[in-house]
Amino acid sequence: MAHDAFVRRIVVFGTTGSTNDDVRRLAAEGAPEGTVVLAQRQTAGRGRLGRAWESPDRLGLYMSVLLRPADPPDRLGRYAIAAAVAVGAACRQLAGDGVVLKWPNDVLASGRKLAGILCELRQGAGGADLAVGIGVNVDQLISDFPPGLAPLATSLRIVRGGAAVGREAAAEAVLRSLGETIARLRADAWSEVAERFLRYAPAATGRRVRLANGVTGVTSGLDASGALSVRTADGFVLAHASESVSLIEE
Repeated sequence: MAHDAFVRRIVVFGTTGSTNDDVRRLAAEGAPEGTVVLAQRQTAGRGRLGRAWESPDRLGLYMSVLLRPADPPDRLGRYAIAAAVAVGAACRQLAGDGVVLKWPNDVLASGRKLAGILCELRQGAGGADLAVGIGVNVDQLISDFPPGLAPLATSLRIVRGGAAVGREAAAEAVLRSLGETIARLRADAWSEVAERFLRYAPAATGRRVRLANGVTGVTSGLDASGALSVRTADGFVLAHASESVSLIEE
């Protein structure tokens, strides 16, 4: 597999519980930044807020990447935005410009879930370990999704009108995009990364939303930490990736 230069090690499992758990275990054992775990199938894949991620055998990309950011704590949230930009850009490359981002970690096509990113940070004695979990529906047909998911999910293959992509091609595109985006982030180009996120995520500016605490407001882009800025009746509040934000339909 051709991949970005930042990839240092690739570990492949036939079946695993969660690739994020595998990366975190390898990080605790001293694995270098750029360690990548791939699985053909996950039995305990998860998304944000503890939601399950459906991981059928050999149809999707189930991957986690270890990063060891040395940034100040108030800038670590930028990595979740960079990961979303990278996965969104790779999916757009493979399936067209109709692919959009939904803050903070969903990749959608025609309103249906195409991919998701789960960033899990752990502070250790040697600094921060960041597991970037990436799930992409690659070659599923509608009939491959469980009945409850079929109206909500899509795949690269479906968006491409039935043309198969292949998990290796998807992994190569995502890793290349992730390497390029992290390099830009670390070259003090946060404004460029944030601008790309906003270009891919139309609802991150000028849309009415409701926060988990019931407060409503209008989205107004990203702040310097990577949080979503929401203008409320009382001023501005910030929503971080661990918090729920829902659109209010006009």
